[in-house]
Amino acid sequence: MQQGFQNSKQASQMLQFSCPRWAQLPGIELYMDQVTGYLNEVFAPLCPPGEEKILTKAMVNNYVKQKVMAPPTKKKYGRAHVAQLLAICALKQVLSIQEVAQLIRIQTQICEVQRAYDYFCGQLEEALKQTVQGKLENSGANEEQLLVIHATRAYASKVYLQKLLEFENTKAL
Repeated sequence: MQQGFQNSKQASQMLQFSCPRWAQLPGIELYMDQVTGYLNEVFAPLCPPGEEKILTKAMVNNYVKQKVMAPPTKKKYGRAHVAQLLAICALKQVLSIQEVAQLIRIQTQICEVQRAYDYFCGQLEEALKQTVQGKLENSGANEEQLLVIHATRAYASKVYLQKLLEFENTKAL
């Protein structure tokens, strides 16, 4: 399966996924429909069939209400909003929204938003490539074992990140 998968359309979508860097994000402010349309288009290659919408208007409104992101200015969303939403869309798959918000806060405290965002994009692309290419040391695992290996790695990565965020919280006290 892994060998077949590596040559599949799905693997190709992961390998070719390009996360738009800061300079490639829309340079003009966008209305809600434009933001959701843009981000759904960006993530379309990574979405499971039948789940083409990774972001809805209601989700964006909830993120603003929960103070995960700043509210729009005169109903328009700028580059920083789009960058935050892109990170949220990816990370909410494995973390709670509060954990995503904390991770974004930590990153933007140590460097400017543009640099933090571009770093995130590069790491996302690299993680997708390494996962597809099996560069995570699979020790000759067969296809069924790879399913378990990747599922447990996703969980382990999530637990690690949650514990790291918990640690950061204790440092702040």
